[in-house]
Amino acid sequence: MSYTERKTELFWWIFYIVAILMLISLSFAIMVAPLALIWYNPQPYLIPLLVIVALGGFGVYWFILTFRQLLWKERHRSHYEVTSTDLFGRTWRVEAEESIEQSIPLEKIERVVFFPAIVRKTQPSPTIPIGRPTIELCPMLAILTANESVEILFDMRDVHQFERWISYFHERETPLFYTPKWLHWIGANIATRQERFELFNRPNELIPFRYTGNIAEDETAAAEAWIETYGADRQLEGPHEAYYKKQAKIRKWTAIGTVIGIVLIAASMLLIAALT
Repeated sequence: MSYTERKTELFWWIFYIVAILMLISLSFAIMVAPLALIWYNPQPYLIPLLVIVALGGFGVYWFILTFRQLLWKERHRSHYEVTSTDLFGRTWRVEAEESIEQSIPLEKIERVVFFPAIVRKTQPSPTIPIGRPTIELCPMLAILTANESVEILFDMRDVHQFERWISYFHERETPLFYTPKWLHWIGANIATRQERFELFNRPNELIPFRYTGNIAEDETAAAEAWIETYGADRQLEGPHEAYYKKQAKIRKWTAIGTVIGIVLIAASMLLIAALT
């Protein structure tokens, strides 16, 4: 039994390329426009515009780096295989220090945890949280020993493969558990592998997952049982909520900093013009 991650769907691959190329072009224009203005009108009061040049240059660097990460991910697809004695996993992740190669004896597997992972999240407005975000979730398995876990992220196009793995551990009578918390978000690094491993070992975080052969109904039943046991409010607690709050603060202070920066640039230009 084996599983290899799929390549990105063609629609999203084209969307990512077009979006990144547009952002690189925009950042390049922001970098070049002030330089062109200073070149054709070399006045001292235009010197503060060099700050915008630096910001545009950073934007070009950042989006090129993002594009390289996309290319890297397409060339490095995680692979997992179960033999008669061992579980082998080669996990590739764009998050820092999350790529790992593992080999564990099947006899050392103590439990398996099923949880949803975020593979894509879109917001109607990139700056103002208006509208309903679109969230795409995929099933993820954490196969745990006493000291480590092998994490497998399944594509939604491979639900049958996911059921095959669940069924395999069910037949081996390996304890199955479930949590509805979002503990992994591709590229966002909301939690490390070690942090998830520690969470899976805490009391009052998991609930037994009863597999009957219908994975959709089984997950719904497990989610309802988890909420009934621990409460709906606790479902929101965890890495995703902490990351979202952190991002909200970053957006807030970025907006404030942008306004202050524009005011300072304009004021410095007026001051230099007055002094010269």
